[in-house]
Amino acid sequence: MQTEIKKINDVEFDLEITAAAADLAEQIDQAIRTQRARTSMKGFRAGKVPTALVRKMYGKSLAYGIAEETVQNTFQEEVLKNKEYDVLGQPVITDIEYEFEGDLKAVVRFGVRPTFKLEDLSKTKVSRLVHETSDEDVQKEIDALLGQHAELTPVDGPAKADSYVTVDMQRLDEKGKTPEGDVQKDVPFLLSDENLIPELRKALTGLKVGKSKKVTFPSPDGESDRHYEVTLNDVKRRDLPELDDEMVKKVTNDQVEDVATLLGQVKDQLVSGWDQRSNELFQADVIERLIDLHEFEVPSSVIEMYLDAYLKDVADKNKDKKLKAGFDVEGFKESRREQAENQARWMFIRDAVIAEHSFDVTDDDREAHFAKMAAQGGFGADMMKSFYTAQPQLMDQMDQGILSDKVFAFLSGSMKVTEMDKDAYEADAKKTAEKNAKKG
Repeated sequence: MQTEIKKINDVEFDLEITAAAADLAEQIDQAIRTQRARTSMKGFRAGKVPTALVRKMYGKSLAYGIAEETVQNTFQEEVLKNKEYDVLGQPVITDIEYEFEGDLKAVVRFGVRPTFKLEDLSKTKVSRLVHETSDEDVQKEIDALLGQHAELTPVDGPAKADSYVTVDMQRLDEKGKTPEGDVQKDVPFLLSDENLIPELRKALTGLKVGKSKKVTFPSPDGESDRHYEVTLNDVKRRDLPELDDEMVKKVTNDQVEDVATLLGQVKDQLVSGWDQRSNELFQADVIERLIDLHEFEVPSSVIEMYLDAYLKDVADKNKDKKLKAGFDVEGFKESRREQAENQARWMFIRDAVIAEHSFDVTDDDREAHFAKMAAQGGFGADMMKSFYTAQPQLMDQMDQGILSDKVFAFLSGSMKVTEMDKDAYEADAKKTAEKNAKKG
């Protein structure tokens, strides 16, 4: 048997295997003898069917099995046991030629971990969102709770910035002219809702009952804009109830006793929420900067690994855990390929940071993490520890999370971080997006 490993690029190699018929003959003969021992056929005693007949009946399928096994074993010996190659992802047999009792030729492509130098980050700029929770923020949350028990009083209109309205919505064609489909009747909106589409709020504010206005909703991801004609049916004034201890019990289902406690809890939740949002946005920005700074080839086997994971996520959302009939697998994978490559690229960068700075997870790290989880979840730290220790997969996920925290803490201290309030952060993000769009 002959083997040769050829370099395709910095992260991909081909293992070429050539085996003469004689190299496989002994294994095939042994497989046929084993098959003969368990073959029963009318006219012959069990295990005594003539070898030539067994070869004729089963030889070809047995030989193909031997050929595949030979390829797998050769890859194991020549590549996986070779410390020179840090193999990642699933190897793929890109070519195989074999006929029963003939020579075998096969090519196995495999990917390896890329090698690259981590860039100096001292001049790399990244923004961090900071938000000081105000009394106004707290009041907005309180108003949202009280809104569930608000009294709605019909008024003549026109609609104001804080009105509760119902409208009919008629979808229009792509030119915004001809009606399409059925009218959506009596759709309710609270115009002061921060999540309301700005274009809809602008169109309805100041509109009189019975009047209509055309509105265009920008569509995400480069899709066509959506056009509607909205007709204002009625306007109501929303009168919120007074916040007192009795109302606190009512809006919290008796979970909170008094106003002061509710205000404190709401503020704590807002602070925690903004901290989480800030951290998530910061980490996303850091990852984007790191990916932009480091250019290296990513093995296709790793990209495919992530794409397969995305497909599994889609399938898992269905009751039978399978992709729906007719699902465009290749189209889906192509649409997510860039995301998969970036996710793989970040994985390699993260691993390089961990290796270069010898980050690891200590018992003290784990104990601190269990204590934090216990404080958040209401369970004892010892109970959390026992639960995770009994499930190695969960423990590994926790360790990876701790490592990621260390990586981001290091990166945060290595980069130029500018803290910005919400308005400044959003303006900076918009400016960056426009700049990237021009590059693209």
